[in-house]
Amino acid sequence: MLNMGGPERLDDVHDFLLRLFLDRDLMTLPAQNQLAPLIAKRRTPKIQEQYSRIGGGSPIKKWTAVQGEGMVKLLDSMSPHTAPHKYYIGFRYVHPLTEEAIADMERDGIERAVAFTQYPQYSCSTTGSSLNAIYRYYNEKGEKPKMKWSIIDRWPTHPLLIQCFADHIQKELNLFPPDKRKEVVILFSAHSLPMSVVNRGDPYPQEVGATVQRVMEKLNYSNPYRLVWQSKVGPMPWLGPQTDETIKGLCQRGKRNMLLVPIAFTSDHIETLYELDIEYAQVLASECGVENIRRAESLNGNPLFSKALADLVCSHLQSNEVCSRQLTLCCPLCVNPVCRESKAFFSSQPLVRQIPPVPEPLQRPVPLRKKSSSTLRACACCREPEASLVPPLPPLGLCSLPGQEEGAQMSSLSTGLTPHWTNNLLCSTSLPDT
Repeated sequence: MLNMGGPERLDDVHDFLLRLFLDRDLMTLPAQNQLAPLIAKRRTPKIQEQYSRIGGGSPIKKWTAVQGEGMVKLLDSMSPHTAPHKYYIGFRYVHPLTEEAIADMERDGIERAVAFTQYPQYSCSTTGSSLNAIYRYYNEKGEKPKMKWSIIDRWPTHPLLIQCFADHIQKELNLFPPDKRKEVVILFSAHSLPMSVVNRGDPYPQEVGATVQRVMEKLNYSNPYRLVWQSKVGPMPWLGPQTDETIKGLCQRGKRNMLLVPIAFTSDHIETLYELDIEYAQVLASECGVENIRRAESLNGNPLFSKALADLVCSHLQSNEVCSRQLTLCCPLCVNPVCRESKAFFSSQPLVRQIPPVPEPLQRPVPLRKKSSSTLRACACCREPEASLVPPLPPLGLCSLPGQEEGAQMSSLSTGLTPHWTNNLLCSTSLPDT
């Protein structure tokens, strides 16, 4: 489970910032190895103060563990033929680091690994950085992976993700005064990107926009809305409009009821608990004269979100795909050669299709023994002649195999129906009593 991570304690803040500013996948600085330590040291006291305001540390590891536990529990029942499942947390800038998670997986003898980004929308600066870290781990060791790797690299419009966001938004809208509810402007806030990254062709803005559109469709476009961007750092141009400037602008134009929605974050961390909740919803709102402002709860421990994660993994395992087609396309103006090397690394990973095992009673196929045509009777469900005197078969799920030879092996999950042979097919509809 790949993510940026956040410092759990105030003492972890400096190392978190140092790793962040040293990450060339996230940003490029002149003399980065020398400048990054200076920036981290200078910013540490300010960021420590912010974390002290939200309880002394980030809760992202706690929520990721909750989500992981819920996900693997569901997966074991949804996909028993690939069970047992185990989750590992791989953070980019705090422990457990991505490299540490890989080492743990190798020690545990894992044979099949899924690099599952916890960013629903893909960016080279976030998911891309985590995938590059996996590639570098093996490249620097000069070894091939012991595990078979594949990637869930984006999922911005997964139906259960959209449902989670819509449910949380509706819950908060219901808490506004009834006479103001329809006036509430929904501000979908996502972490911004430098325009230099956007102009290279990073897909993040369009994928965040896709999430917003699906959520509003689910809400039947009940309220006016905008997609805004937060967390700009430094003097360079960033993707806008900025969340704080939007709040000011709306107030100046008489729109004083707002709902903030963290649309690119699935767990609470400093960008939600401090930037949205304190800087914007408390300090800025008071200065601007906001009438009512609320923030939709992050997905955190929502059981439906764990179900979304489990469904994503289950579908991915069944697809036998290494990654999405989008991942194979580099940004048109990409300047990072590691991205191309990383994509080539993952796309070359061999996979074995995850097929449920053949049920034991059918390991040795039983030949179909037909009687004369006068003894054949019509199957009520499929209208094909049904051969009698066929040995009883165990309950199987529907699995028709047109064109298979007689006695073909079947593999499917039980549905509790009584299967029977009809010519060369297996029908799982219950036999009539007559």
